[in-house]
Amino acid sequence: MKTIIAIALGGALGSLGRYGIALASGKLPVDFPLGTLTANLLGCLIIGFLWGYFDRVHISHEFRLFIFTGFLGGFTTFSTFARETEQFFRSGEPWHGIAYILVSNTLGLAMVSLGFFICHRFVR
Repeated sequence: MKTIIAIALGGALGSLGRYGIALASGKLPVDFPLGTLTANLLGCLIIGFLWGYFDRVHISHEFRLFIFTGFLGGFTTFSTFARETEQFFRSGEPWHGIAYILVSNTLGLAMVSLGFFICHRFVR
């Protein structure tokens, strides 16, 4: 039961964080899904950093599930990314869809690496 509560609480907090980013990015005059992109890239940075940190610091299995499965699972969203990409293709904007795929995947991988690097470089 402790595991389920940890995941649920983390998921709720992550979802609220993602919603906050969506609200903030919705105020920008850009016709691009910046909220999803920002949440996904920030989530990649966080998971890279915490992956590096938790390799050196012991944490409980429940806390690991709270952070990675719960919080980051609720904070990042592949399904929304997929729907927004499909929407670009359906609305006749294939280059926006391709750009979104390339930017999300390339920068996502780079952010995981950057988070891992930052942790190993600056956290002792």
